Amino acid sequence: MEEAMCDIGVIGLVVMGRNLALNISDHGYKVAVFNRTNSKVDEFLAQEAKDTSIVGAHSIEELTSKLKTPRRIMLMVKAGEVVDQTIEQVLPHLQEGDTGRPHIVFEL
Repeated sequence: MEEAMCDIGVIGLVVMGRNLALNISDHGYKVAVFNRTNSKVDEFLAQEAKDTSIVGAHSIEELTSKLKTPRRIMLMVKAGEVVDQTIEQVLPHLQEGDTGRPHIVFEL
């Protein structure tokens, strides 16, 4: 399968983000993951996500390029200003229809 055809993206690879990505993958969906600390992406792919359909991205631009349209992205980041900052970074890489009903999940 072509890497650019992931079903969903997950931003934030702390405990909840990792588990969500693994759960989605376990249910037959291809997941792209990103974390602002790239080493967390690499560690996750080498450990818990090894031998799964989860693919990593080292930038938001790379993450969005791996997603089918309309793009679906879940934010698993700390509540507060980080959410707004992340949304501002993601928006320039989306097209009309990608953000119709954004689903934002907060990790405290």
